[in-house]
Amino acid sequence: MFHSSVIFRYIFAASLLVLLCCSAPSNNKQGLPPSLALKSFELADEFQVELFAAEPLIADPVAMEVDEKGDIYVVEMHGYPEDLKGSGIVKLLKDTDSDGKPDKAEIFADSLVLPSGIMKWKKGVLVVDVPHLWYLEDSNNDGKADIKEKMLTGFALTNPQHIANTPLLGVDNWIYIAHQGAITPKVSMIFNDTGTNVRFANNPNAVQLPRDAEGRNIRFRPDTYELEMLAGESQYGHSFDNWGHHFCTSNADHLFTEIIAARYLKRNPSLLVADATENIPDHGDAAEVFPITNNPQHQLLTDAGVITSSCGITYYQGGLFPDSFNNISFIAEPVHNLVHADRIKSKGASFVASRVYHEKEFLASRDAWFRPVQFYIGPDGALYVIDYYRQIVEHPEWMSEEVNKSGALYNGSDKGRIYRITPKGTGRAQWPNSIKIGNKIEELVSLLSNKNIWWRRTAQRLLTDNSDVKKFASLKNYIDTSQSAGGIVHALWLLEYSKQADSSSIIKTLLHPVSGVRENGLKVAEMNLERWPWLADTMMKLVNDEDARVRFQLLCSLGGVDSEKSASVRMQLLQSGIEDRWVQIATLSGSAGREWQVMSTAIEQFSSRSSEGRRLFFENCAALIALNQKAGDIKKAIAAATVSKDTGSAWWQSAILSGLHKGLSVKGKPGADFSKEESALLKTFQPSAPSMLRYAATELIRVLGVSSNKQLKDIISNAEKIAADSNAELGFRIDAIRLLALSKNSSNISLLERLIDPVQPESLQQQAVKTYAENDATKAASYFIEKWKQMVPSVRESAMAVFFTSSETERLLLGALEKGQIQPGSLGWQRSVWLMNEDDSAIRNRARRILSDKNSNRSEIIRKYEEALNAEADAKKGKELFAINCSTCHQVNGKDGKAFGPDLASIRNRDARFILADILDPNRSIADTYELWTLTKKDGRRLSGIVSAQTSESITITSIGGNSETLARSDIARLEASNISAMPVGLESAISVKDMANLLAFLKGKK
Repeated sequence: MFHSSVIFRYIFAASLLVLLCCSAPSNNKQGLPPSLALKSFELADEFQVELFAAEPLIADPVAMEVDEKGDIYVVEMHGYPEDLKGSGIVKLLKDTDSDGKPDKAEIFADSLVLPSGIMKWKKGVLVVDVPHLWYLEDSNNDGKADIKEKMLTGFALTNPQHIANTPLLGVDNWIYIAHQGAITPKVSMIFNDTGTNVRFANNPNAVQLPRDAEGRNIRFRPDTYELEMLAGESQYGHSFDNWGHHFCTSNADHLFTEIIAARYLKRNPSLLVADATENIPDHGDAAEVFPITNNPQHQLLTDAGVITSSCGITYYQGGLFPDSFNNISFIAEPVHNLVHADRIKSKGASFVASRVYHEKEFLASRDAWFRPVQFYIGPDGALYVIDYYRQIVEHPEWMSEEVNKSGALYNGSDKGRIYRITPKGTGRAQWPNSIKIGNKIEELVSLLSNKNIWWRRTAQRLLTDNSDVKKFASLKNYIDTSQSAGGIVHALWLLEYSKQADSSSIIKTLLHPVSGVRENGLKVAEMNLERWPWLADTMMKLVNDEDARVRFQLLCSLGGVDSEKSASVRMQLLQSGIEDRWVQIATLSGSAGREWQVMSTAIEQFSSRSSEGRRLFFENCAALIALNQKAGDIKKAIAAATVSKDTGSAWWQSAILSGLHKGLSVKGKPGADFSKEESALLKTFQPSAPSMLRYAATELIRVLGVSSNKQLKDIISNAEKIAADSNAELGFRIDAIRLLALSKNSSNISLLERLIDPVQPESLQQQAVKTYAENDATKAASYFIEKWKQMVPSVRESAMAVFFTSSETERLLLGALEKGQIQPGSLGWQRSVWLMNEDDSAIRNRARRILSDKNSNRSEIIRKYEEALNAEADAKKGKELFAINCSTCHQVNGKDGKAFGPDLASIRNRDARFILADILDPNRSIADTYELWTLTKKDGRRLSGIVSAQTSESITITSIGGNSETLARSDIARLEASNISAMPVGLESAISVKDMANLLAFLKGKK
């Protein structure tokens, strides 16, 4: 919840995070008293901060809720990080002396394990305490919950950083729960619950979600037993804007939003989308922040650090702050003792977030114990900051043993504060004794116009519970007459929830001048199309709406409308937004069974002018056609892509062929005669053909094969001549070598062996290696061992991949390693890890004997390399070392490498000794969500890498070098995390102490 482990969320920097508490904790075991802590703040000029509540009234607060009577519920998580004895409680606070601050606390509920969120519901509250979501109610008004019922169950009781949390009532009358269900190897030994099917505890016949909801956010409606898994995830906290856009957070990715809903992705099961969310800050992941902490406990950062522990995302809707704060989000950053603010603006179907303040933060403290973890917008519109106030908030998973054993993990567990932030000149809080909300319909409906989300949300909840049918007429009248756009959205969803939305109200929202109202009107209209099919005509009138998100929602909503007019409007929407990848995804999600029609229309409308967005759409649409396995559609696509046209058509034709190749590579060729299509593809194999078209056709024919033996013989004969012809154009020769994979004969092998020669161009040698392996991987592997010393590095890299195609080739590799024919350093780190984690125990044990660290005392190695910290260093040489040893996974300032791992410019402010320690001993800690995973497909193919993205329908594995593959969950047989870092030990074998000094100089940004 609060840790810094995902600061980089990648392999090199994963283990750096252990050092946030690497040094022994300071002797200060008490922190500052509230009065002095208050003086330690620096706050944005136009605001003021005051203490609202503190110990001994509260301790370890992580969430709060205020009910319609002004009673204050505070959730206290005393068990963090590893205490499962049930020490968590919910307190009920009251202001008995009317000074605007609570002065009395009662234990409302106890015996909770790791309570992580609370929401008022009906006569009680909902509290998340995994594996359950509890409904707690005080039925006899004694201030204590005497009713305790499980509402949901099945969430994993896992690392507390990743448990379900923060129930939140959405404007659409669904209750949303944030969830990111990662389990790290070390902590899972303590928190060994992986969850079960997430479900309603009291209704076995209701819908059930997969185990632990697959780590996704969920939403549910208790009264109707509706339960859904969303497309995105959020670590601790989530928030909505006025229109229901869902904003989420995860430690280093401090602000992202779900763009396309899971329900739209599900309607086309062949569509594999890597991620349904988008990071929106224009200042990047692990964004720079500006702490002011005196003697920070983590002892790593200078004046500038990076976001490492983002949580508590809150979109401000209080109505008290200046209007310029109406689109501001706040995140808590407890590791750096600050609150960061971003201004959110529209950008196409998505958003962009920019810093509110230049090189400073909205709120920062000099007190290293200030640990903001959550916010609450109160009835007065103030921003209430929930301060966990602990000496240490990092989890033991990412800390050194020295700190774990220091006895300091729970220092401050008897403390906690809540601060109230308001504009300067605001008086004390009046609401604790002045809230009087009745049950009159007109009063409740009028509250929907309040600028403060607390009043709107409270009124929404009370109206939902109110059984007076007069409310429906009042809500419809409100939609007709209200000037409050936000209130109208609440009213519309209240009607829809009760199945009382009428076509007149829906149409009014579709025609409303505020785009957010129109967007929600489309969602509700979509849900009522079976009842009123003609509503689609009114919806389609928004095809040229000035707002991009309205058009995007229209595109999503029309995906379920099967009519010629709807198809025409969707293509019009695609044309106007084709450079936006989300528009493409929305189009394809609604094209199930109609992919060829969409492709055909796209060729007519979009093929006259090339652009990156258009090329990508042709490729993606073709891939979807291939994945659907409709032979007729595949044939039509090939025909369109191979029909003779001018060279200006090659860009879109090659994109179609490339997409078909990608799709058929996953699903295979459907059972049909493709001889005509094979001939058409082979006609592109000529030197005069555009290279991009010839390449794409060659790749596709390698998947389809050649059914005619005579034609195949002629092709191979021609390809052999071209491949051997040193005077032929290089690209043509390489394409010819690709075609040789179609036939496995001895003459091919002989030619390929001759082409794997240092006198040949490297790219040609690399293709010869790949084609040789496709013909006979075992024979190829044996040949590569013989020729290893003669191979240049790039060709060795291609050859090395061949050794990992089967158990037999892996055994050949291990034999070569034992005999010294190949050096262990040639494997690369990821492949070493792969071998040492092989399913085959004989290979695994043999690899560990060969590759295990001969000098396993990491401490001694680190001490030896500490000489590098004080040595003279050359950053230019360090850059060269980075290119050799690090660039396969990392970049610096967006350059010089692969963006598989984090941009290492983000670590330049860290102490060099800590960077050194974790380079040399990366297994000290493996960052959550960046463990090395092994994925086994149902067809037996295995992949290794990090799980870089997920949706409810897919998982994306990214391997070293940044290559990603997105797979349908239904195609996965097994997915297992390794307890070894993807950056294993052993770098010292590749670089000297002097080299290390140079590398550190480069990483630290020295000139």
